[in-house]
Amino acid sequence: MSKFLTPDKIRHEYGLEIKEKLIPDGSKYKPNRKLMRGKVEYITIHNTADIDEAEGTNDAEQYARATLNGNMGGVSVHYYIDETDCWQLLREDEMGYHAADGFGPGNGTSLAIEIIMKGDKSKDDKAAEDRGALLAAILLRKHGLAITRLKTHRDWYPKKYCPAYILPHWNDFVKRVMDYTHAMDHPGDVDMDGKATTKDARLALRAAIGLQKLTGPQALAADMDGDGKVTTKDARAILKLSVGGK
Repeated sequence: MSKFLTPDKIRHEYGLEIKEKLIPDGSKYKPNRKLMRGKVEYITIHNTADIDEAEGTNDAEQYARATLNGNMGGVSVHYYIDETDCWQLLREDEMGYHAADGFGPGNGTSLAIEIIMKGDKSKDDKAAEDRGALLAAILLRKHGLAITRLKTHRDWYPKKYCPAYILPHWNDFVKRVMDYTHAMDHPGDVDMDGKATTKDARLALRAAIGLQKLTGPQALAADMDGDGKVTTKDARAILKLSVGGK
């Protein structure tokens, strides 16, 4: 038997694989309360430190496993995400312990995303942050929330400088989340100008043959068939869309 977690369910949303291993109801490792007013009102961004993972696993799985084993000091979050993996531990209708405000509005109205980073601006850090921005965009859009509903841990508990690695460039992170939301709402709009045109088809084609590097949001907009990669098939679909086809 593997010592690592096995997800109970795996789903894919906008190319992001999410592994579900929910903390059982009645467990002492979560509040066992529904969100205030019965709905998600905010998304809260946290940073937690990258750790030395065991061979055969990754940071997100290790943090998820530590939470389920009661080794996180009472902390429970909805999502852990790193440069390769994403785990969901709480349902989106229930509270976690993450905002340091007890049963206050931080824990009581928001979903928590723990983005696992070292803070060294490495390739892995950038990938983890980008994936965290995608997850934030997915959750904001799913729950019909404006970008102003994206919060930091520090917004709820000013004594905590968190997300420590993202706060120094918070506005850039917010812009990335907005770009991902735009890509979801405007498929084919690779250059983010509000419409799909032949220029977007050319960008997608160049990306497909390795001549153009796209940002995460651009790649999402270009991935017309949702298979997780940009291909010549996507470029043709954008071209068709740009001339009024469907």
